[in-house]
Amino acid sequence: MFFNFFVFSISISGFYKLIGIGFAELGITTQGLALVDPSNWPTRLQLLVFFIFLDFVQWITHRALHQYPLLWKYHKVHHSEKEMGFAAHLRYHWMKNILYKPLKTFAVILLFGFEPAQAYIVHFIAITIGHLNHSNIKITWGPFKYVLNNPVMHLYHHAYALPAGKSGVNFGISLSLWDYLFKTNYVPEDSGSIQLGFPGDDDFPTDFVGQNSYGFIKQKKEP
Repeated sequence: MFFNFFVFSISISGFYKLIGIGFAELGITTQGLALVDPSNWPTRLQLLVFFIFLDFVQWITHRALHQYPLLWKYHKVHHSEKEMGFAAHLRYHWMKNILYKPLKTFAVILLFGFEPAQAYIVHFIAITIGHLNHSNIKITWGPFKYVLNNPVMHLYHHAYALPAGKSGVNFGISLSLWDYLFKTNYVPEDSGSIQLGFPGDDDFPTDFVGQNSYGFIKQKKEP
């Protein structure tokens, strides 16, 4: 699990660096491509807007990871955890580093004219929040739960048993407000005593090679 995290950290750093070099060589600025130019905004406001819009893009892509079989087969690695803990945040298939992690950030940079340096800041804030939300701590933030994601809400995202007809719930990364706005929220109770995983996970690979090659080799038919 740490392997993919470090690979992602290295690749995302190189990705942003290449973007910066390429834009400089071509004389392109992010503001020149953007729909909105935030360069005159206060720095804190820029970071806040970047954080919010990136979180919404992540909510959309996270929902897609559960909705479409091609994406879900890679996202299953993350949901194969049977016990929540901060390290669970670092378990994911390496294909996610290619399919959407850099691309979603790049899209927000282009659309809103943000700089790669700002992406670093927002990325590490989101990583910290992600660690907390995957921790085995039963907190909900009280009335702020309708805006901020929390460990209990995200625990139900990893629940083995989902509401009928749902491919997933609680897709929020740092913010929960998208789930409440689009009716994908689901927290029936807050004890946190639930089974984690997904149907068929008894046959899911548990070793490093098996999980990282999942989706590329023929698997047993799953329920």
